[in-house]
Amino acid sequence: MDEAPIPGARVRATTKHGALTVDQIAAMQPGMARLMDELSRRYWTLFYAAKARNWELASYMVKESEKVLKTAAVARPKYAEDIAAFVRETFGSIAAAIASKDWPAFEKAYRRGVSESDRLHDKYNKSFLRFRLPDHPPEWFDLAPR
Repeated sequence: MDEAPIPGARVRATTKHGALTVDQIAAMQPGMARLMDELSRRYWTLFYAAKARNWELASYMVKESEKVLKTAAVARPKYAEDIAAFVRETFGSIAAAIASKDWPAFEKAYRRGVSESDRLHDKYNKSFLRFRLPDHPPEWFDLAPR
């Protein structure tokens, strides 16, 4: 038999700084805007890492991007099915191209990911959100392969 949920305001966790309610902890969790900002920076870096043939960094960025999207699926369950498909299909194709060190396949899969992102934003009435790849690599990474 299921028990009635306990209101989050009554459940507390203790930290070295004091007690927080579950509701307070939930309020600190990232929303979609923060998650998509992180994803866009990782997706940007992913492109230029692969272009520089730094396949290790590209692999890392695709895995970290997947983690961001999996967090997004938890934060916004209404998107979970589409996010899972995006991770499986888009990042699956990108990861396969990275594993085979195939730049043309990578670039095709990457750009398909941008188009798919646009399609999903349209689906959820967010057509004003469009990722555009900057024409330069991020300046905070040394993209040279090791």
